[in-house]
Amino acid sequence: MRPARSVVVGMVAAAIGLVALASVVLARAGEPAYACRSTLVPAYVGPSELIALAERPHGPRLVVMNPDSGPGARRDGAYVQAVRRAQEAGLRVLGYVATGYGARPAAAVAAEIDRYARWYGVDGIFLDETAHSEELVEHYRGLAALAREEAGRLVVLNPGVVPSIGYFGFADVVVTYEGPAAEYAGALARTPAWLDTVPPGRIAHLIYGASREQAVAAVGAASRAGYVYLTSGTLPNPWQTVPDYLEEEEALLAACAPS
Repeated sequence: MRPARSVVVGMVAAAIGLVALASVVLARAGEPAYACRSTLVPAYVGPSELIALAERPHGPRLVVMNPDSGPGARRDGAYVQAVRRAQEAGLRVLGYVATGYGARPAAAVAAEIDRYARWYGVDGIFLDETAHSEELVEHYRGLAALAREEAGRLVVLNPGVVPSIGYFGFADVVVTYEGPAAEYAGALARTPAWLDTVPPGRIAHLIYGASREQAVAAVGAASRAGYVYLTSGTLPNPWQTVPDYLEEEEALLAACAPS
């Protein structure tokens, strides 16, 4: 009896995966097969540096603000001005919220989403430390719905790896790679085939520890990610460094033509 039950469970899981895959493809059927790429910048920097990003020539792009590993305990007037300047320049600003890979209480996540919406008028939420397993899909579906309702249209999930396909059913963008430049090529080679059915504009790659040469090579790699960002910053805080080659990086991304 046990082998038969495992076969049935496997068939059910496969069917659920196919339904989720179909929903992802059908929900975005109107999108082009490939679009010009842009950057998703985890700008864990101060207000003046956020404004400097807004004044760069290439865009539009997504920028993640992170005042204090989240919105912090109080509204910061300098960040209010920085967010406004960024939005006026055509950037979409997302608020950083850690989720502890599903372990952080939903109420704590919800409270930070609410503060970003009330204090800064962000365009969406960047849910960091996202789990990747099928078991937590519904947990994150609830968090994404809350973020969409309270803080704008965009919801970006960051598991840092390719997650279960169910996460693509409710997120606008999913970060399927976050890691060092030295491991990027290997990660691309291990990408599951089903990810090719997901529109590129719903996939992001965040790469740190990259030299200028590595950044140019990564931008030109056979990657279907619609959002790519590389920085020379390194652990433990790579996203506090805006690379001096960012303008070149974004120019290369902007030159990509739709197929």
